[in-house]
Amino acid sequence: MGVKDLDLAVAWYQEKLGLHLTPLKSEDFEGFLAFAKNDETGLALVVIPPGQTKATVEGHPILFTKRIEAAYEEIASKGISVQPIQSDSGGNRFFRFRDLEGNEIEVCVEP
Repeated sequence: MGVKDLDLAVAWYQEKLGLHLTPLKSEDFEGFLAFAKNDETGLALVVIPPGQTKATVEGHPILFTKRIEAAYEEIASKGISVQPIQSDSGGNRFFRFRDLEGNEIEVCVEP
């Protein structure tokens, strides 16, 4: 996911989502940082180069949980505006929210 201010993004993800910073060591991923919570959730951030409006990464990340209602309540309790829990045509339940830079993130539980 692309961010303009890596330091602010790191602080936001740590404070709001309780994710822990883990350096991603690869020659192919210079500038990327990975986050993990209980070694179950991963998310990578990349700095958007100056003059570019978005990262080259397309789409939005999907985080999976076994307890969608608990995840919803926890995220909402941090002052993050979350969309209502929905179901898609395949029976997947999910909700979405945005980070401090407006990046969309989906939280999903599959039946």
